[in-house]
Amino acid sequence: MKKAPLFLSVIGLLILLMISQLVLPGREISKMENRMLTQAPAFTAEGFVSGDWVDQLDQFSADQLPLRDTFVALHAAWQHVLGMRAGGDVIQGGDWLFERSDGWSPRSVTLNAKALAKLAQRTGKRVCLLAVPSSACLYPEKVPAYAPMTDEQALLDTAAEQIPVLPLLPALQSAREEHPLYYRTDHHWSGYGVQVGYTTACAALGLSPLPEEEPQQYPGFYGSYYARHPLPGLPGDTLVFSFPEDVRLSINGEEKEGLWDADALAGRDKYAALLYGNHAVIELTCDSAPEGTLIVIKDSYANALLPLLARHYRHVVAVDARDFTDNIVDFVQKYEGDTVLCVYGLYTLATGYSIYRLEGL
Repeated sequence: MKKAPLFLSVIGLLILLMISQLVLPGREISKMENRMLTQAPAFTAEGFVSGDWVDQLDQFSADQLPLRDTFVALHAAWQHVLGMRAGGDVIQGGDWLFERSDGWSPRSVTLNAKALAKLAQRTGKRVCLLAVPSSACLYPEKVPAYAPMTDEQALLDTAAEQIPVLPLLPALQSAREEHPLYYRTDHHWSGYGVQVGYTTACAALGLSPLPEEEPQQYPGFYGSYYARHPLPGLPGDTLVFSFPEDVRLSINGEEKEGLWDADALAGRDKYAALLYGNHAVIELTCDSAPEGTLIVIKDSYANALLPLLARHYRHVVAVDARDFTDNIVDFVQKYEGDTVLCVYGLYTLATGYSIYRLEGL
């Protein structure tokens, strides 16, 4: 009988949450997790029999749970109190967050790199890869002992068997003592890391690096790792980027005002402001630059880098392979540029097949 009040309290809480979920309007997006949330599934007899409707309803209930973000933060805090330094695929090392990489696949790297090699063969253009390693690779001493991590140098060597890989990792390792090259709460490189990537790309493209412009700084940045493991009390990052004023941005044919989304800078995931996030096709134009076109296959790591490279070209045309649906060979052959630069996080290369699945390859 002594347990009855506790039992009744738990039942009452569950009933309250259920009623709240039925009464309160559903959310379309989670700003904390930076993703779309599952909406109420339409009932069908076929879906009920197959179990698909039940699965969708379960995901809907989890996504639309009232106070979901609060519960996720409390769970992360409780794990920390218990001495656990991992939440899902995110690992805590002091005030840094890292991503476990033991599931990264050499096969994914090989297939994506082979697709780039095939693109070079079918277009006659030079194709090279600027693969960005993770922060755990640069700061292994901050990663907890025995954390499930992969050998990222081995993955880079795997890619190099198929396609020229620019020597970014040794350049980052040489500069790691000067400034933090990555954000502590996010998977992307910092403004200092981007500068290292810029000089590495310039060396490969035969360009002379231009002086760094005055950087923009926005504190209160909590990135993708924090979204998955929102540990209370963890200090935020300061988003730092340097964007030239004489470069114009066009997204899917529509010209934007400036190179970053001021509204996104007011939110948690400030990196999403750079080049207005990820889009299938973007074009950067610099009227003061010499004639020339650089073609880029990218993921989000390139969003901080491309404006710096754009100062050297009249046009930079970039395709995000995760969203691009046209024939990539036909697209590349439309442009006069003789080089295709692939700027991809090693994580993206090793956990998906977005380049391999491009139409035409």
